[in-house]
Amino acid sequence: MALYIGLGMLVLGALGIALGFFFRSQAGKILAAPFRKTAEVAGDPRAADASGMASCEGAVRTQQPLTAPCSGQPCVHYHLKVEKQVKESQGGQTRTSWKLVADHHVGSSFWLDDGSGPVAIHTQQRVDADLRQTFAGPPPGGPGLGVLAGVVTPAPDHGRGEVLGYKVTERIIGLDAPLFAMGQVHGGQLAAPASGKLVVSTRGRDGLVGAKKRIAAIAMAVGGLVAAAGVPIVILRPGEAKACGGSLQDTVAECAIESKEVTIDETQPDGSTKPVTLQQKVLAWKVTKAGTYELFARQAAKKGKTYPRIQVENELGFPVNIGINWGLSSESAQSTQTKTASLEPGTYKIYVWSDKGGPSTLLFKIAEAKNATASK
Repeated sequence: MALYIGLGMLVLGALGIALGFFFRSQAGKILAAPFRKTAEVAGDPRAADASGMASCEGAVRTQQPLTAPCSGQPCVHYHLKVEKQVKESQGGQTRTSWKLVADHHVGSSFWLDDGSGPVAIHTQQRVDADLRQTFAGPPPGGPGLGVLAGVVTPAPDHGRGEVLGYKVTERIIGLDAPLFAMGQVHGGQLAAPASGKLVVSTRGRDGLVGAKKRIAAIAMAVGGLVAAAGVPIVILRPGEAKACGGSLQDTVAECAIESKEVTIDETQPDGSTKPVTLQQKVLAWKVTKAGTYELFARQAAKKGKTYPRIQVENELGFPVNIGINWGLSSESAQSTQTKTASLEPGTYKIYVWSDKGGPSTLLFKIAEAKNATASK
């Protein structure tokens, strides 16, 4: 689990850093576009750079403002996000959730004027803008979509679930604040570039650049901290047992083993053999201190049933377990414990088995048996 948490932190950290670079790049693009007087953008072909980009800032001028349908406020562009609350029943369970009905943008053509002369701005397409929220709640004008019934085009509805209600969020570009705009110059007008959106902001050029740089710095700092915190978690995996390794000696603190699926010939009561597929892990065990030992195995995962078993064999291949494996408390399907005979120093082989298809990771340990008597 710690490994996955650490990897998740590394991914989130990388995304944060990437987001920081993205906002830094946006700020760079705004600074790279020539900042001109509105009259220069409208009348001087040299106002734009080689790619046709330019920016300007001024007061909004329009003879035919739009009217935002929910708030009734005059504007030059509005965005409506419409959602519906749906109650659905599945598998005997009922749940409610909000689903998107429409994501609706309406724009117009207007002018910006900083006092030097107006330049036409086109926002019929979607814009990259800090829109001002002017309404949030059930659509006005009656039940259902109310006044929006003839305005938005709902997404296809497959008729699943009961609609409990609607809500709409309205955001606009109003007429009451100076506006910064950056786009591509076409015939003395400013519009969205061929591969991108028209950038519009009420914060002005410097305010917009500053905001994007702040977001970039925060995203990169947080992403770097999260990624840095994830590295030791991936390496050290706190709370997780370390791998047991290839060779064990005497007592062993709890460690993790990974079993693999194998097919073995299992001896039947009548002496015949039968192929059986199960999970198996073979461990080499060196005993330097004569005595009796207890061996334990349990699932690392809480779910599933592996019915683990342990067998200890001497160098001649004879089992040296006393009696049979038995489960620990009520979790016998997920854990086991066994005890050896009194062992002399030497090399032994430990087989850890579990049922096919169960979790492959088991936690294993060896301890001196309680009241053990060493061989003389």
